[in-house]
Amino acid sequence: MSAQTLSAIPVALALAPSRGLRAFSICFATLFSMLVVLNALVAPQDAGWLSLNATPFLILPVLLGLRHGTLGGCVAGLLVAGLLLLGRYWSGQAGALSDHYPALVALPLLGALVGCGSRQRNEYGRQLRAERDLLLEEKQKYAAERELLVLSRQDLQQRLELSGIDDSAMDENFAGLHEAPGLFLPAAILEGLAQLTQTTHAAVYELPCARGSASLTRVSSIGGVESFPEYLREEDHPIVSEALDRSCFLVQKSLLETPSARRAGYLAAYPICRSGNAPSHLLIVQDLPTEKISSSSFDLMKAVCDRVGGSSKAFIPEKLDSRAVNQLEFYAALESASRTHDSYAIPSTLVRVPFDFSSETDPREAFCDLLEMLPTQTLLSNYHENGQRALLFLLPANSDPAVRDGLRDLFCDFVAGLGMGQRCVPHFVMTRPGHSAQQLWGELLASDQDVASR
Repeated sequence: MSAQTLSAIPVALALAPSRGLRAFSICFATLFSMLVVLNALVAPQDAGWLSLNATPFLILPVLLGLRHGTLGGCVAGLLVAGLLLLGRYWSGQAGALSDHYPALVALPLLGALVGCGSRQRNEYGRQLRAERDLLLEEKQKYAAERELLVLSRQDLQQRLELSGIDDSAMDENFAGLHEAPGLFLPAAILEGLAQLTQTTHAAVYELPCARGSASLTRVSSIGGVESFPEYLREEDHPIVSEALDRSCFLVQKSLLETPSARRAGYLAAYPICRSGNAPSHLLIVQDLPTEKISSSSFDLMKAVCDRVGGSSKAFIPEKLDSRAVNQLEFYAALESASRTHDSYAIPSTLVRVPFDFSSETDPREAFCDLLEMLPTQTLLSNYHENGQRALLFLLPANSDPAVRDGLRDLFCDFVAGLGMGQRCVPHFVMTRPGHSAQQLWGELLASDQDVASR
């Protein structure tokens, strides 16, 4: 009900909307009646208890000021003072009224002061509640981003394992590269590439001060100089000119297709930036072993260049307490969910979401929204094999088909929001009696069937 203020009504009626005015009137009448009755029983010769210091009638403006603010406390004090004056005149006690003027004036003043303090306290409380809600929202956002960070790290570890690189040796080699002197050493880049990716033919060229004004100058190479002239013209090699134009790591697209195919020319080119400045050097890769031609190998090349070139931040591993688990822990949880279904006939839902989106797509916001709506007991992991990457989810046991349908729609909306296309629809599997964890795992990773979670 909206508040309306009319100029013809008394001041007391302009206190608040009708609901607040009704509460004010009832509270005032009740308390005033109680005090009048108590005054008549205890001290009938002192109407209003004005001879006391202080009069109990001060309770009225104080309480109503706390409840209704400055205006409520002041109006309550004025009403009490006016009614006490009428009461003393009616009872014939107006003779000594001049001695009690300070008490009558104190009634509206005290009500206004208490109301002002109450209003400030309420505003401060509202501000604290708003800050609390904002902090809780930020906490949920950071928790979701932390989950994505853990999954991304696990995905990187799996991709490195598939490329035949020992993780502990990788960490030591990267640490050694980071602890190298601050000077830019092209030979150190090539040495790191040969050690970590088994690159056989590569070179680092120095860029001229102004593009197009001069050729690129070779400063270091491995595997012979037959394919790397001392002075290189970028217009003679499209992959070089395109990499410099786009300032990104560029690879022959046919290398990453299935089946892989190699065209004539350089395999990859990457402009090396030092500490965020413009590119000063260019890495060119001519050859590497066939089994090492994969997206993970090229990602590793870029990481080595950024580490030695000084354009990346130091990698600081941290232990994160999150819902993201490795595949072994995920499989153990799957076994537990299967046993729960056998014992209590309550199914759990497994979901595989393809982790295949373009580099221009940032999944963090959509992933944060998805995690906020999923049950807190949901476990996450990832899967990477045969060039296929996916996020794995184990939803807690739930016997309500409507809830399971709603969760299914959440995953479909998540994939649609990232624009992955029809070939990347989520894959759902439910635990069933008599099905082992190994069977459920096989169904989850199968791409030719979709077991509905209904």
